[in-house]
Order: sequence, then C-alpha cells, then structure tokens
Amino acid sequence: MKNMTQTLIPSTAIEVVEQIESGIFPTKPTNNADFFNKYPDGTYVLKDGAIVQVREEQVDFEFVERISNKRTPKHIKKKVIVYFKNDVYDADGTIFARSGDVKINDGTHTAHIQMRLGIFQSDDYYVDFEKHLGGRISEAINLGNLLNRTDFEKRGCKKDDVKQIVVQIMAENEKENGDGKLSKKQISSLLKQYLFLKPETIAQWQSYDKNSGGRRKPRKVWTEVELQRTKQHFANLERYEGFIILDPREVASWRQTTISTLVNFHLADDNYIDGSTTKDKFLFIFYCSTQKQAEDLVKTKDKMAKLYKKMEVRYNIKIESEFLNHK
Repeated sequence: MKNMTQTLIPSTAIEVVEQIESGIFPTKPTNNADFFNKYPDGTYVLKDGAIVQVREEQVDFEFVERISNKRTPKHIKKKVIVYFKNDVYDADGTIFARSGDVKINDGTHTAHIQMRLGIFQSDDYYVDFEKHLGGRISEAINLGNLLNRTDFEKRGCKKDDVKQIVVQIMAENEKENGDGKLSKKQISSLLKQYLFLKPETIAQWQSYDKNSGGRRKPRKVWTEVELQRTKQHFANLERYEGFIILDPREVASWRQTTISTLVNFHLADDNYIDGSTTKDKFLFIFYCSTQKQAEDLVKTKDKMAKLYKKMEVRYNIKIESEFLNHK
C-alpha cells in the first residue's frame, strides 16, 4: 500500500500562514488595478473598501515612496487577498464585506508599490473567509498581522496593530456569549503568535476597551490627489460660491496656521483693494492625520466653533468648516 500525503485545508489564520510560509498555499492571478481608482492625471488611489484593515492607518506613503525608489520588485512578497462568499457584518451590525468581495488582507503597501512600478498583474494568495478563517473578522485581522511579523520590503507589524485583534475578539465574544473577556486559550494563542506581547499588555487593552462595542476603526489616510479633488468638489457647490476656500489641512492646524492663512488670503492684493475686501467668506476643510486627532475631534470642534464665532463677530467675516471622513 502506497503512502499518500494530503495537504490539509487550513481553518485558522496561523494555519494559512504556515502553508504560505512553507510554499504549499496555492496562488491565483491578480489584476492589481482592480483595487484602485485611476484619476485623470494618472494617479492611482486605493478604492474604499478594497482592503481588510489591520492597522491604525491605511498606508504609510513615505514607506511606499522609499521602496518604490529602490525599484526592486523581485524583493516584494505576494499579496494575501480574502474572498467573501456571503455578506459579512461586524459585531456592531455594520457591513464588513459584501457577497463576492475580494479585499487585500496583507500587501496594501505592496499593491501601491506595484502600481507605482507599473506592475499591473501578479500572482497572489487567495484566502476564503469562511473556509480558511472560520468566518471571523478577528481571524482576518490576525492573518494580516501574522504575515507582518518580519520585514521583507513591507511595513512590519506593530503592537498597536495587534491591539486591533484583541478588541475585535472582545466584540465577537460579547456578541456570541455576552462576555467580551478573552478566554485563556485566546490569550495563550496570541502570546505564542506575537512573542513581543505580554499578558499584562493584553489585560490593559481589555480593560481600556471593555465598553468599546467593537474594534477601534483605523484612520483614513488622504492622498494629495484626493484632497485637491475634495477641495474642487466644495468649490463646485452653490453654497460655497463667493467663498475663499483654503487647501485641506490637518485638524491640528485649526488655531495657528489656519488662522494665519485666512489673514493672508483676506489681505492679499487681489482681495484687499482700496481699503476694502471683495471676499469675506472662508471655508476650512479639515482631516484627521492621527488616531488621536480623530478621538479628540468632538472636543476640538467645540473649541473651533467658539473661537471662529468670535472672529466672525470681531472682523465681520463668515467662516464655515467641513470635516473629511477619518474612518
């Protein structure tokens, strides 16, 4: 009787990783452009919902630029892409993926680098959300971080990235059995998978996020192309006709540079003529560049409103503000 070796079908993130690292997980062709919108100037911008977000920020563009300039595509690893057969909802009831979706799980930076280098076709790993990850969002997040434990022309996994897994497991536990606390088995598994973690760290995360109701959503990273198109969008709206529209800027600049920019525009030669101004209405467009800014946004908006109201009364001007999505 002959001995036959059969490759087992992985059913957890760590099993998928083991097969990928051992070279036995199958690959399929990918059209990389499917994950991006192409703008008229030739710039490619990641589509909304194109990735399984496993980090606090979507893309580190400085890293993408640095690696792209090396022009060493042979050093770039294959991407890992998750296929969703059915609609998937997060623990808070929001839609996570639609039936038929494919999302980049590991390799968001790789995809950006490939597009910059003109690599539109590649062979990548395709993971079935139900079959390979047990239909759990926490396992999808875990998968992306496990594959980033070492740096190979990619941005490595950080401690805060693993926190996303912990908080997601808590949300799933709460939904399934009414108690969000991680089990000893879940904690043990994380400690084995991420050797830089300590039990005390996980305990602290659980205490901090016990009432979160779901994992903390990572911040949206806005590209310069997107920001300028957004500015043009507001400029085309009837309600902002006659406004001086400032370039989109970080929330952190709301008090200092934003106000100084307003003054410079207000008193510019083309607006201040013979002792009077032609335009006295201003639109500020803000975005969050850090998770901290997003968390403090409600308080910041309140401070903005109070100061800008005083400026309107004192200088007889009008100030409107728009805030771009940070999730």
